Amino acid sequence: MKIYIWTVLLLGATACATAYQAGAATNSDYHVPAQTNDGWPVGTLSEAAIDSTLIIQMLGQIHSNKYQGINSVLLARNGTLVVEEYFGSFDRDSLHNMKSAAKSITSALVGIAIDQGFIQSVDAKLLPYFPEYDGSIDNWDGRKEDITLKHLLSMTSGIKGNEDAMYPTNDWIKFYLDQPLVAAPGDTFSYATGGVVTLGNVITRASDLRIPDFANRYLFGPLGITVYHWPITNSRGSQGLAMTGGGLSLRPRDMAKFGQLYLNGGTWKGHRVVSENWIAESTSKQTTSDLYGEDFGYLWRMLDREVGGESIRSYEAWGNGGMVDSTSWCFPHSI
Repeated sequence: MKIYIWTVLLLGATACATAYQAGAATNSDYHVPAQTNDGWPVGTLSEAAIDSTLIIQMLGQIHSNKYQGINSVLLARNGTLVVEEYFGSFDRDSLHNMKSAAKSITSALVGIAIDQGFIQSVDAKLLPYFPEYDGSIDNWDGRKEDITLKHLLSMTSGIKGNEDAMYPTNDWIKFYLDQPLVAAPGDTFSYATGGVVTLGNVITRASDLRIPDFANRYLFGPLGITVYHWPITNSRGSQGLAMTGGGLSLRPRDMAKFGQLYLNGGTWKGHRVVSENWIAESTSKQTTSDLYGEDFGYLWRMLDREVGGESIRSYEAWGNGGMVDSTSWCFPHSI
């Protein structure tokens, strides 16, 4: 078995393209990443034993607007940043809205809350965290008492998402709990941003820390992430928490750190941030998505992609926009 430890981050277009057509490009389209004090070691493509031909072709085609809407491309191999390119007005310090790719960060925060003992396990029941709604949940179904955090992480709670209708309400948690069950918990995948917003509230209630404070202490701080924007919801039921279902904005190098953290098995610069068990469990198949039929872990997508005639298993974080105006991480792991 061949093992690849790569982090690929494309912002503004879907990641992990498997082939590039030939196009006019020169070595001037590629620049060695800058050495800064953010913790990233940097190197060249040749030092990483990567053939620069296709990389340079891709960068040239982006510069010539063959692929539009791409803000940045970053590539790390074996823990070293070897490609860092920005396009248009976007630069190293620009914040990029991650859209729903931020859900994978919420997954990590849940894992950390379990590692730290704030939450017992993914099998913890959901409703006991929200006693104020006892007896007042609409569309009541006794099976709602069986919903666990694992169901929210794998989007198998059985609660219909209905995301667009959630935003105008003043209590997103209550809205989510009020939605009818369309399946028994654990039976069927159903994409639900409201469930991920609810997970953020669970972390706060379990730890007594608002999400930015929790992230700063246990995730962003250890990764050296100091600049970000996480919008605060106006939802009464979410108690003014950060919108953990999406909307977090990070700098690309910091987004790539998060990817490298997972490829490192939960460590960054030798410091344990997330348990190795959580990395393995959250990026393993828990169910099958009803969106594209791919495997789904704990707020991670897993796909088998064909590259050079070989199949590569990847786990990926995706944001709204599909082929255009999206955020994607791709972490090829093994073939």
